[in-house]
Amino acid sequence: MRDYEPYFTEDGSIGLYSYADKDVYHSKFGALTEAWEKFVIPSGVEDFIKNKKDLKVLDICYGIGYNTKALMSFIINKNKIKRKNFFQRIFSKVHNIVSIHTNNTDKKNENLSPYNESIYPDNNPHIFIDCLDINEELVKISPLFRTVKTPNEIYSEIVPEIFDCMGIYYTLQKKFANFASRFSPKNRREIKELLDLKFKVMYLDKEYRINGLVNYILLNALSSKYQKEYLDENIKKILKEKKNRKFFDKSLIKYARFNQKWGYNSSSTGILSAFLHNIYYLHLSRRYKNIDFKNAQSLFKLNFYVNDARKSILQLNSQYDLIYLDAFTYTKAPQLWTTEFIAELYKRISPSGVLLTYSNSVLVRNTLLENNFYVGKIYNTKTKKYIGTIASKDKSKIKYPLSAYELGLCATKAGIPYHDPNLCFSNREIIDFREYEFRHSTLMSSSKYLKLRTLRRDDDV
Repeated sequence: MRDYEPYFTEDGSIGLYSYADKDVYHSKFGALTEAWEKFVIPSGVEDFIKNKKDLKVLDICYGIGYNTKALMSFIINKNKIKRKNFFQRIFSKVHNIVSIHTNNTDKKNENLSPYNESIYPDNNPHIFIDCLDINEELVKISPLFRTVKTPNEIYSEIVPEIFDCMGIYYTLQKKFANFASRFSPKNRREIKELLDLKFKVMYLDKEYRINGLVNYILLNALSSKYQKEYLDENIKKILKEKKNRKFFDKSLIKYARFNQKWGYNSSSTGILSAFLHNIYYLHLSRRYKNIDFKNAQSLFKLNFYVNDARKSILQLNSQYDLIYLDAFTYTKAPQLWTTEFIAELYKRISPSGVLLTYSNSVLVRNTLLENNFYVGKIYNTKTKKYIGTIASKDKSKIKYPLSAYELGLCATKAGIPYHDPNLCFSNREIIDFREYEFRHSTLMSSSKYLKLRTLRRDDDV
């Protein structure tokens, strides 16, 4: 964490400030909200899990894992085995008695269980997620970060929604937010001023919260990968530092410590049973949630590749249904935005798969086009804005295609892509090579293209 400074974003989740790049890794409005709205929701994951038995996902630049966490939360929430309440169980029994007496044998066994059916009832892994990142520290501590409740979340829990239609509801909400901002998460002053963070407007949609089981599943996967090396001395030092404590979940840290000591090598049935009973019950509250946990964990197979993503990608032979390209901005980390790297992604995306990125850049879109992707835009229905880019081999996956204007802009100098022929150039070499191409290119400049379009529009008028 020497190179990074964690901070709270306006939805209560954690973002990272990079000292080396003098820039933020996450949106100030919400690192977690961004993961949902730019990656998980527009990826059409619900259609994938309805139509395919297995889902293969590639998360490039996993970082502290928000994209993977949000995706796992979405799937668990859709698949979650929820215990039926008293009235639902009584209704099920009455329904079955009636079915038997009416000889409706095809329905007589329906709803006998006090639990809802799982969409994956065989308890085998169906979601395969490969996570790529170069920073081992961030990968290891990723499940330990907390998300604080925002003032608006607390207010909506206190004040019933029935008052939503009354003007006083919003007046009280504003006053509560002003009051609660005094107790808002404390960031370093320089970061707060740099990002212009305003915690009076903190908000996180209820459905965007990370499911409580996700971080435990990630911890188990990382413990299995690193075993005794998971919580090494460096990680322990980070977790103990006073300035970092507010960013981490204490119960998860306790679980990680216990898991490292007993969990990963508990081969004895007796020790394993005691481990499951004491730890899962202690940390996950009610006993029936243990069933949820074991069922949820069985859905996922997680692999972590900690290396330069250009090297890791060459080790992977899967065909991915979803690719999340969440690399740092191309102006400062161009190596994961080059024509050659995108070509490797094209090889590894399934015929109906989709690639998503937060970037709206002309350069990024043209690089995707040059690699034979169909390219479109990610539309946010809440803000009514285009907030990213989606690409696929399947044209039907592109709901909002690029306009003629945007395609024309891709054909200008602004769309000249980065190149890294052997996937080994340094950032400086990649940038210098593009600058050379830019200077010697005969393509129209983007500024000239914009002027010509303006003139044509004026002539049409």
